[in-house]
Amino acid sequence: MGIVIGLIAAAIGVLVALAGGLVGLGVRLLVIPFGLLAHPIPIILIAVGIIWLVKGSNHGNLPVARICHGHRAPPPGPRPL
Repeated sequence: MGIVIGLIAAAIGVLVALAGGLVGLGVRLLVIPFGLLAHPIPIILIAVGIIWLVKGSNHGNLPVARICHGHRAPPPGPRPL
C-alpha cells in the first residue's frame, strides 16, 4: 500500500514540477525583453545627449543680439529734475 501511495505522490510531484516549469518559462519569456532593454537604454541616452550637445554648440542656432539704432541712449550727464 505504501508503494502505491508513493508512486501516486511522485506522479503528482512530477505534474506539479512540469506545471511550475511551464509557468516559469512563460514568465521568463515575458520578462526577457525588459531585461534586454537595460543594455541599450544608457547607450541611447548617451547618444541623444551627444547629439543635443553638438546641435546646441552650433553657432548658427544661437540667438543673436541685434543692434537697433532707433532708440539711442541719452548722453551721459546730470539727470534733469
